[in-house]
Amino acid sequence: MATSGDLAKALSKLLNEPFSTVDLYGRHLRAAGLLNIKGYGRGAAEMTARDAAAWLIALAIDHERGGDFAKEVKRVLDLPMHEYLLNPKNYADDLQHAAAKTAGHGLALFIGDMMVPRIRDRLERGDDLVTANFDADGVFVSLSIFEHTPGEVGQFASTTYQRGERKRRDVERLTVVHGRILLEIAKLLELKPPA
Repeated sequence: MATSGDLAKALSKLLNEPFSTVDLYGRHLRAAGLLNIKGYGRGAAEMTARDAAAWLIALAIDHERGGDFAKEVKRVLDLPMHEYLLNPKNYADDLQHAAAKTAGHGLALFIGDMMVPRIRDRLERGDDLVTANFDADGVFVSLSIFEHTPGEVGQFASTTYQRGERKRRDVERLTVVHGRILLEIAKLLELKPPA
């Protein structure tokens, strides 16, 4: 069982963020009801993939100075699925995130998908096949798995969550979280591969 303290320490280490920042964001998320809160110490709440997704999003997007932290995070968690690309059509049969309608739910399921043996094995070998991409302004979240064998057509699942069509911007800043980090979070949370 991973508590919020365990998850905060892991996020700080994995994302190379100061623990004080991760902890502060966690307090804001708890106050807004976006993190599981049940007890302290040994009786502390068990963190879920949904908790990890909210915390990751909070750390990945920019926050307006004096803005409503919880509202900003919730807006990104609630981004609807905009586009889902898949090749071949049965590629995602063992992945759960494809069924998610919002970015928060999709990211939570995506973290669990890291435990699918074919994905986990490749990540543990050091292959870079998974990314979660967060627009700094919170305009979109994209989740992708891309497997490629030289000489063959690539296999992939790519999901984008956003509201409507994106307006072209000359500069977009992204935070890219690679699959190895998502896998470590999934292990910490003791997630099981989808059945």
